[in-house]
Amino acid sequence: MKLRMLSLLSIILALGVRSMDISAKEYHAMRVWTKAVPEGPYIPTPMPLALENRLDSLVYHLSHFSVVKDVFININDSFTPEYSIFEEIQEIANEEELNELINHESPVVRIYAYRALIVNDMNLNCDYELNLLSDTTCVDFYAGSEVISSTVQEMIQRDIVNVQ
Repeated sequence: MKLRMLSLLSIILALGVRSMDISAKEYHAMRVWTKAVPEGPYIPTPMPLALENRLDSLVYHLSHFSVVKDVFININDSFTPEYSIFEEIQEIANEEELNELINHESPVVRIYAYRALIVNDMNLNCDYELNLLSDTTCVDFYAGSEVISSTVQEMIQRDIVNVQ
């Protein structure tokens, strides 16, 4: 009887570990997609790890937005969630991290990372800036209450003109 209970317990334990391994692989793939960790071989761990730090979490949330917004967007003049995340990234990210975010998959993250570098008066990697100035990825921009379809290149050029 004890042998059957132990074998039943070991089967349940093995299935539990196997299901955690599957979810850990998916979690690792999500972290690679958000560029929170570099691409590399997956090393299984018994429990999935949390996002490394606050910046990873903010970038992950910002990458899910599909539009770039200014500080205020509606009649109530309330802060937009995108801008709130941008302000937090601007405060906690250093120059190297912001330069790396310019190569992110999400065009929204690239634009906000560029803006954070400019606002913080940090040095911008010239090669990354040239990549941004030739980036024709489409992105929407909310100006007041109207939506303007634009590209990353046009948004960066507009920011350059506004700074000068």
